[in-house]
Amino acid sequence: MFCHGVALIDRSFRLPLLLAFAMVGVFAFTQCESNRDLGKRNYGDNCGICHHGGQGQAGETPALFGRVDQIAQTPEGHRYLINVLLNGINGPITANGQHFDFSMPAFRHLSDADIAHILNYITSKNSPHPAPRFTPQDIAAQRTPIRASSDVHDLRDKLNQTQPIP
Repeated sequence: MFCHGVALIDRSFRLPLLLAFAMVGVFAFTQCESNRDLGKRNYGDNCGICHHGGQGQAGETPALFGRVDQIAQTPEGHRYLINVLLNGINGPITANGQHFDFSMPAFRHLSDADIAHILNYITSKNSPHPAPRFTPQDIAAQRTPIRASSDVHDLRDKLNQTQPIP
Protein backbone atom coordinates (compact mmCIF):
# COMPACT_ATOMS: atom_id res chain seq x y z
CA MET A 1 0.00 0.00 0.00
CA PHE A 2 1.29 3.49 -0.84
CA CYS A 3 0.47 6.81 0.76
CA HIS A 4 1.70 9.90 -1.10
CA GLY A 5 4.44 7.87 -2.83
CA VAL A 6 5.68 6.22 0.40
CA ALA A 7 5.27 2.50 1.01
CA LEU A 8 3.47 1.72 4.25
CA ILE A 9 4.32 -1.42 6.16
CA ASP A 10 1.42 -3.54 7.32
CA ARG A 11 1.01 -3.15 11.09
CA SER A 12 1.39 -6.90 11.62
CA PHE A 13 4.96 -6.72 10.22
CA ARG A 14 6.15 -3.63 12.09
CA LEU A 15 7.09 -5.27 15.42
CA PRO A 16 8.84 -8.31 13.89
CA LEU A 17 10.69 -6.05 11.47
CA LEU A 18 11.73 -3.70 14.28
CA LEU A 19 12.94 -6.65 16.35
CA ALA A 20 14.92 -8.00 13.38
CA PHE A 21 16.65 -4.63 12.87
CA ALA A 22 17.39 -4.39 16.59
CA MET A 23 18.92 -7.88 16.60
CA VAL A 24 21.14 -7.05 13.62
CA GLY A 25 22.25 -3.84 15.36
CA VAL A 26 23.05 -5.65 18.61
CA PHE A 27 24.96 -8.35 16.71
CA ALA A 28 27.04 -5.76 14.81
CA PHE A 29 27.77 -3.83 18.00
CA THR A 30 28.83 -6.93 19.94
CA GLN A 31 31.08 -8.05 17.07
CA CYS A 32 32.87 -4.68 17.17
CA GLU A 33 33.16 -4.86 20.95
CA SER A 34 34.43 -8.45 20.94
CA ASN A 35 37.06 -7.63 18.30
CA ARG A 36 38.28 -4.69 20.36
CA ASP A 37 38.33 -6.88 23.45
CA LEU A 38 40.38 -9.50 21.55
CA GLY A 39 43.03 -6.89 20.83
CA LYS A 40 43.15 -5.75 24.42
CA ARG A 41 43.26 -9.32 25.72
CA ASN A 42 45.91 -10.44 23.21
CA TYR A 43 47.95 -7.34 23.96
CA GLY A 44 47.72 -7.97 27.70
CA ASP A 45 48.63 -11.64 27.36
CA ASN A 46 51.60 -11.09 25.04
CA CYS A 47 52.88 -7.51 25.28
CA GLY A 48 51.48 -5.72 28.32
CA ILE A 49 53.82 -7.12 30.96
CA CYS A 50 57.02 -5.97 29.23
CA HIS A 51 55.57 -2.72 27.90
CA HIS A 52 53.98 -1.95 31.28
CA GLY A 53 50.46 -1.52 29.99
CA GLY A 54 51.63 0.45 26.95
CA GLN A 55 53.32 3.25 28.88
CA GLY A 56 56.77 1.63 28.81
CA GLN A 57 59.41 1.72 31.52
CA ALA A 58 62.28 4.23 31.41
CA GLY A 59 65.51 2.54 30.38
CA GLU A 60 63.76 -0.80 29.97
CA THR A 61 61.02 -0.82 27.32
CA PRO A 62 59.62 1.96 25.15
CA ALA A 63 56.08 3.25 25.41
CA LEU A 64 53.75 2.09 22.65
CA PHE A 65 50.56 4.10 23.08
CA GLY A 66 50.60 7.41 21.25
CA ARG A 67 53.67 6.36 19.19
CA VAL A 68 52.82 3.27 17.20
CA ASP A 69 49.90 4.95 15.46
CA GLN A 70 52.31 7.60 14.15
CA ILE A 71 54.72 4.97 12.85
CA ALA A 72 51.89 3.11 11.10
CA GLN A 73 50.79 6.16 9.08
CA THR A 74 52.94 5.18 6.08
CA PRO A 75 53.07 1.85 4.21
CA GLU A 76 56.74 1.45 5.24
CA GLY A 77 55.91 2.07 8.89
CA HIS A 78 52.97 -0.30 8.65
CA ARG A 79 55.21 -3.09 7.30
CA TYR A 80 57.92 -2.35 9.87
CA LEU A 81 55.49 -2.75 12.78
CA ILE A 82 54.25 -6.07 11.42
CA ASN A 83 57.86 -7.24 11.13
CA VAL A 84 58.54 -6.22 14.74
CA LEU A 85 55.73 -8.46 15.98
CA LEU A 86 56.48 -11.34 13.64
CA ASN A 87 60.27 -11.38 13.99
CA GLY A 88 61.12 -9.42 17.13
CA ILE A 89 63.74 -6.68 17.31
CA ASN A 90 67.12 -6.56 18.97
CA GLY A 91 69.53 -3.69 19.51
CA PRO A 92 69.74 -0.16 20.84
CA ILE A 93 66.89 2.16 19.85
CA THR A 94 65.72 5.64 20.66
CA ALA A 95 62.02 6.21 21.29
CA ASN A 96 60.56 9.56 22.35
CA GLY A 97 64.10 10.80 22.98
CA GLN A 98 64.91 7.98 25.42
CA HIS A 99 67.54 5.34 24.73
CA PHE A 100 66.86 1.64 25.17
CA ASP A 101 69.08 -1.38 24.68
CA PHE A 102 66.12 -3.33 23.63
CA SER A 103 65.32 -6.92 22.79
CA MET A 104 61.82 -8.06 21.93
CA PRO A 105 60.98 -11.67 21.09
CA ALA A 106 59.21 -12.77 17.93
CA PHE A 107 55.48 -13.43 18.16
CA ARG A 108 55.37 -15.45 14.94
CA HIS A 109 53.49 -18.19 16.82
CA LEU A 110 50.41 -15.96 17.02
CA SER A 111 47.82 -16.11 14.26
CA ASP A 112 47.56 -13.38 11.64
CA ALA A 113 44.26 -12.31 13.20
CA ASP A 114 45.76 -12.13 16.72
CA ILE A 115 48.64 -9.94 15.54
CA ALA A 116 46.23 -7.69 13.62
CA HIS A 117 44.06 -7.35 16.75
CA ILE A 118 47.10 -6.42 18.86
CA LEU A 119 48.32 -3.81 16.39
CA ASN A 120 44.83 -2.35 15.99
CA TYR A 121 44.46 -2.11 19.76
CA ILE A 122 47.85 -0.40 20.17
CA THR A 123 47.32 2.07 17.31
CA SER A 124 43.90 3.04 18.63
CA LYS A 125 45.16 3.95 22.13
CA ASN A 126 45.82 7.67 22.67
CA SER A 127 45.67 8.37 18.95
CA PRO A 128 44.61 11.95 18.17
CA HIS A 129 43.62 10.98 14.62
CA PRO A 130 41.97 7.99 12.95
CA ALA A 131 44.15 4.99 13.70
CA PRO A 132 45.67 3.01 10.85
CA ARG A 133 44.12 -0.46 10.54
CA PHE A 134 45.84 -3.81 10.20
CA THR A 135 44.19 -6.86 8.65
CA PRO A 136 45.11 -10.53 8.92
CA GLN A 137 45.96 -10.31 5.19
CA ASP A 138 48.51 -7.55 5.97
CA ILE A 139 50.17 -9.85 8.50
CA ALA A 140 50.14 -12.89 6.20
CA ALA A 141 51.84 -10.86 3.45
CA GLN A 142 54.80 -10.13 5.76
CA ARG A 143 55.30 -13.67 7.17
CA THR A 144 57.95 -14.39 4.55
CA PRO A 145 60.78 -13.92 4.46
CA ILE A 146 61.50 -14.73 8.09
CA ARG A 147 63.89 -12.05 9.33
CA ALA A 148 66.38 -12.08 12.16
CA SER A 149 65.55 -9.59 14.92
CA SER A 150 68.77 -7.72 14.05
CA ASP A 151 67.47 -7.36 10.47
CA VAL A 152 64.28 -5.80 11.84
CA HIS A 153 66.53 -3.37 13.73
CA ASP A 154 68.15 -2.50 10.39
CA LEU A 155 64.65 -1.92 8.92
CA ARG A 156 64.01 0.48 11.81
CA ASP A 157 67.24 2.40 11.09
CA LYS A 158 66.38 2.65 7.39
CA LEU A 159 62.82 3.79 8.14
CA ASN A 160 64.08 6.32 10.68
CA GLN A 161 66.19 7.98 7.95
CA THR A 162 63.12 8.71 5.80
CA GLN A 163 60.39 8.86 8.43
CA PRO A 164 61.69 9.81 11.88
CA ILE A 165 60.32 7.31 14.38
CA PRO A 166 58.96 8.88 17.55
